[in-house]
Amino acid sequence: ALDEGGRSAAALVCSLGELYSSSGRYEDARLLYDKHVNRVQSERETTEIYLAASWLEERHFGDINRAAELLNMALKRSPGNTRAQVALARLEGRRDSKTGKNIAAVRKRLEEACTAHTIGGKSSVRDGRLFNAWAKLEVKAGNLRKARQILKKGNREFPEDQSLLQAAGKVEERLGNFVGAREMYSSSLSVEPSAPTLVAYALLELRHPPKNRRADIGKIRRLFEEALLLDPRHGPAYNAYGNMEFQRGDADRARDVFQRGVKARCSDAASVYHGLGKLELSLGNIEEARDILRKGLKQVEMHEGMMETNHLKRAVFLAHTLGMLELNSNRVQEASEVFERGLKRHTNSSQLLLGAALCEVKLGKEDEARKFFESAVNADRKHAQAWQAWAVMEMRASHYKVAKTLLECGLKEAPEHGALWQAYATMESRRANFDVARTLFAAGVQKCPKHVPLYQGWACLELRGGNYDRAKVLVSEALTRDKKQGLGWLVSARIEEKQGNDGLAAMLLRRGLECAPNDASLYCALGELEVRQGRIDEARDVLEKGLSIDPLHAPLYHSLAELEARVFNLDGLAKLNKRAAGVFNSNALVPPPASTQAWGTKIKMAASSTSLPECVAALAAKVGVEEDLDIESSLWDINPDTTIEGLASHKPNDSNAKRAQAIEANREMKLHA
Repeated sequence: ALDEGGRSAAALVCSLGELYSSSGRYEDARLLYDKHVNRVQSERETTEIYLAASWLEERHFGDINRAAELLNMALKRSPGNTRAQVALARLEGRRDSKTGKNIAAVRKRLEEACTAHTIGGKSSVRDGRLFNAWAKLEVKAGNLRKARQILKKGNREFPEDQSLLQAAGKVEERLGNFVGAREMYSSSLSVEPSAPTLVAYALLELRHPPKNRRADIGKIRRLFEEALLLDPRHGPAYNAYGNMEFQRGDADRARDVFQRGVKARCSDAASVYHGLGKLELSLGNIEEARDILRKGLKQVEMHEGMMETNHLKRAVFLAHTLGMLELNSNRVQEASEVFERGLKRHTNSSQLLLGAALCEVKLGKEDEARKFFESAVNADRKHAQAWQAWAVMEMRASHYKVAKTLLECGLKEAPEHGALWQAYATMESRRANFDVARTLFAAGVQKCPKHVPLYQGWACLELRGGNYDRAKVLVSEALTRDKKQGLGWLVSARIEEKQGNDGLAAMLLRRGLECAPNDASLYCALGELEVRQGRIDEARDVLEKGLSIDPLHAPLYHSLAELEARVFNLDGLAKLNKRAAGVFNSNALVPPPASTQAWGTKIKMAASSTSLPECVAALAAKVGVEEDLDIESSLWDINPDTTIEGLASHKPNDSNAKRAQAIEANREMKLHA
């Protein structure tokens, strides 16, 4: 890394340092940076080496204080260097990201740097990076309008900074100002075309086309292709492009896009391999998806020493998807190994920690699972799925007080997560606290009106209580919002069954299968209804069809076995038992021979403790939930009756139930005719 005059070149020093890092020679890289940082000729080059050394200390040695010290040394040499300013601000944010205590300090540092007329005495280097970093901080905090003001000021001072215009476009898009977003992206491209801006513009055209127009797929494709022309190794472009094609139903074209990305050897390999793996998984090609994800992980592990932070984050999703694939294939040991290997590289990943916890739950090791759950929620307090999964495990173990505390912690951190409200309400209903459950469902509906399972769960509660009119209002709302969810049709049919309307119930189930043809529970319910009405052959056909669609749905085997036993079909029972043995296994460590194939078939057809444990009590204290807090005290103003009346008042006249009754009446008239 020395030139002819005995001076060092930052580019060569940093390249050699990256090579050392990728080879695991971290001490050599550290010595290299230390040796040459004072031998470069300019402030800019000195800063480059300090930045590389800081990244090495944080990423590979875990010494965040030393990393901050190196960045401060860079700023002493070049006080106006915006790259060092931004790097230090982000580092301070990561230093205490668990509690967010440093966010105010980071914001203050960035604000001072952006508003100062001069920064330091040695250099006057300034550009839009500081405004961009400050705006991103406000966006993460949900302060979109504040971010808009910051970017406007940045654009006034640096009108030729394309990255500021692109960031402004993203903020306008999130604020719902799609016209303004389109203008910002266009302005950014006119200043300097870039792949990230073209991808953002393409996604805007796809999700929010101009008013009264359909998405112009030809234009969107041209934008993606232009992005790949500018940067043939831009992984997110291939990912977004391939996902668009798959969502449009063109799997072959999507696969071609992803394979182009693989051949291009993208700098962000995780994006491309993850997209291709998810594509094959969505098509039910389990083995192909497994091979792709393994290859992707191998590529990531080879180059992670030189990866940027964002690329490393995406690499986590690659490991998480592979781990969950193995877990869903009943290959628990393989899944556990994937998560364990991933955690060696990403020790603080909440997603991987949750995956490891789910493996331990599957193996029946609850104490080990609790350790992973605790680490997961400590790594990311807003990880609602981690709070929910932990609470469900405790609930199943009858540790209701622990589960209650965990759910309340989760709701305080993520109040807009509908599944947490649903889990809490379901637990209270099972404990016969029906009024509390009803209040929780109502609160969940108000907080998360788009979460359809909340309406379905509430309808089930009212159905069990015999409140059929309430249940009908709720399930009608669920079906209005999403008629493709089979549970809504199932609940609607159960209501009619309870009222003695078996004919209407059967018709609702058949209508449900038209809207949700891959929902095994609908086949099971319809088959049982046919059996009760004495139509054995029809019931067998329905149950067999359900098994062909979802070979992993255990209740279908149970219902079909009862049917065959009822008619003394011993041969049929023997064959059914053999089929079940190939799919299910009592040993969690040994996957059944046909389990992976069965899961692939399913996907294809689908296109109370007296005192809290110390760790839970400590978490509750950190989050701010008191041990004796009762949910009713915080929901005084919520009236479930008023909520249901509100839902009923805006129901259209042609609700699903009424349409079904009209169809049935019409059918009866035709039969009589």
